[in-house]
Amino acid sequence: MNKFLSFIRSGKIMMAAHRGDKDCRPENTLPAFRHAIELGSDGIETDIHQTKDGVLVMMHDHTVDRTTDGTGKVCEMTLSEIRALDAGIKKGEEYRGTKVPTFEEFLDTVEPYPDLLLNLEIKDYPEVEGDSCYGTADKVIAAVERRGMGDRIMFNCFSWKVLKYVHDKYGDRYPLHGFYPDFLMHDPEIDVFPFLTYACLFNCVKLPDGRVDWSPRKKEELMPAADFAKVKNELGVEPCVCFAKDTPELMSEAVARGATMFTCNDPERAIAILKDLGLRS
Repeated sequence: MNKFLSFIRSGKIMMAAHRGDKDCRPENTLPAFRHAIELGSDGIETDIHQTKDGVLVMMHDHTVDRTTDGTGKVCEMTLSEIRALDAGIKKGEEYRGTKVPTFEEFLDTVEPYPDLLLNLEIKDYPEVEGDSCYGTADKVIAAVERRGMGDRIMFNCFSWKVLKYVHDKYGDRYPLHGFYPDFLMHDPEIDVFPFLTYACLFNCVKLPDGRVDWSPRKKEELMPAADFAKVKNELGVEPCVCFAKDTPELMSEAVARGATMFTCNDPERAIAILKDLGLRS
């Protein structure tokens, strides 16, 4: 059985480190992943793009601008161009020279920890990169299968087409994680929830022009309890949350509303809060 499903059945609350130890290390880099592991995270949620020359790299944005000293779209850059960038300097002088890791380097780092769960986000979308995004998904799956790590993997994506592709091609082999409200998944043309295991709830609304308005989240981080109940009881999907900032109040209330997984930016703080709430030994 996939270990994500086993974790759900255990009744425990999962703490997944968001892009590694994002708040304290350069996000989606080996130092961030290693520190998240050292802290005792249950899992890591991270992001994968494919370069122009077909190599999988760990990067959240579609461009390298925000997290490195370079500029440009990941899909339009070669691996050598991306590896020439500094992915650490913006986090502090002590991280100068940190490189954007490849997916294989990420797997080298996490493979020795068999109980560490991996929530892998496919960041290439058909709406942005075209059909090459499906090749990204196939390459990720091939890499984890070569290492015998498939039972530790869940996939998430903001494109319903990618989620459907993985479900149609690979069946129930991998749990899938989507988003609620469903317009966050590029306006699905089908009901995606029947093949999802988790849905991350974001308090936002869609504007008439198609843009997403995130201002409700600033006023109230969590969606109403009724939405959590709908996801869990009507849609049959495990509710999860990703906070802008982890606080005891938000985490306690999210559990009360039914959340079973947190994606946290500061895993050390999140683990301490869960312990204080009696939700982690």
